[in-house]
Amino acid sequence: MSQESLLDHVLTKLQDFGPRPSASHREREFLLFVRETLNRLGLQTEWESFQAPATYTWAYLVLWLGLAQAGLVLPRIPLLSAISSLVFLVLEYFELSTFPLVSRLFCFHTSGNVLGKNSEDPEVVLLAHADSATTSIFFHPRFVTNPRVSLLLFIIASLAIAGVSVPALFFPLKLWFWIALPFALYLLFLAFGHLHREVAMPPSPGANDNGSGVAVALELSRIFKEQGIPFWVVVTGAEESGNWGALHVIAKHGPKLWGKPIMNLDNIGSGTLTLATQEGMWKIYEAPPDLVAEFRKLPLPFLAFRPYLGLSTDATPFLARGFTAATIIALGGKGLPVNWHWHTDTVENLERDNLEKAVQLVLSWIAHRRGSSAEC
Repeated sequence: MSQESLLDHVLTKLQDFGPRPSASHREREFLLFVRETLNRLGLQTEWESFQAPATYTWAYLVLWLGLAQAGLVLPRIPLLSAISSLVFLVLEYFELSTFPLVSRLFCFHTSGNVLGKNSEDPEVVLLAHADSATTSIFFHPRFVTNPRVSLLLFIIASLAIAGVSVPALFFPLKLWFWIALPFALYLLFLAFGHLHREVAMPPSPGANDNGSGVAVALELSRIFKEQGIPFWVVVTGAEESGNWGALHVIAKHGPKLWGKPIMNLDNIGSGTLTLATQEGMWKIYEAPPDLVAEFRKLPLPFLAFRPYLGLSTDATPFLARGFTAATIIALGGKGLPVNWHWHTDTVENLERDNLEKAVQLVLSWIAHRRGSSAEC
């Protein structure tokens, strides 16, 4: 297929499939289409199943409600408040750092990854997730302005409840409860909003997030195969419910991928193409400086460099474990993905030119990388 026909073919299929919630039959059908496409390109493909939650909501409800109760019982049962707040705080830290513990209790569903490769020793690994998110009032374009602030608010609320529950054991003052109360109420508000998400909000069509990344990954696979570049492409499932596809890749293929550049393509269909120099939710992870430097040397004026500190991406678990990874993402005027987790994330709202630029970006980087190696 030509670049135009393959990209357009994937975009047409995105319209046919529509929303693809994590670990759903729609996600599976789209992944099977991806595998069929990679087979037609002449790649060796593998289907890798794994257990995953269908949503991240239930795990965070456990954390938020647990911390909220710790604040509310503080005056009457200070020991329970102190112990439970510290336990839930630690669990929250691990969840936000892509080392899930609570979420594993909700792995009732089956998702999968599609792996395509033309070599057992890849020169580069392409990564893109296939599933789409459920919309939420917290992602309404009128309200979503800075997800980093939202993350910090509930982290601060969690720290505050734990921070007052411990001294309350030794200094039983009513003041501690009144300090904890607004933070507990805020966590209850988050829990209510996410319950509303599960019972009343529809899934996003997922054209930009992340049909755009899959389309570009497939087009790059076609070109890499034609050029004889050793590579892997992994299209993951259950990214939106907690990066479970990426975690499965690490568990199964981690030793083979150590030191290999892993390029994650996410939300690249509209906005300014950006290389994320930092990622993370609680702990912030730096993209490898040498990898970032390679992209900075490219003569591409459309490429920007900035941190992406919204939710995690499929590159975040790799960065958290020391792998060589980075995310290419397109950001709008607010520094956020365009039509992010909203019903307007449709194929009609993609910018075809952005997809072609993303292909050009990765090809230019590969050419620069190979040229540098040849000179050495």
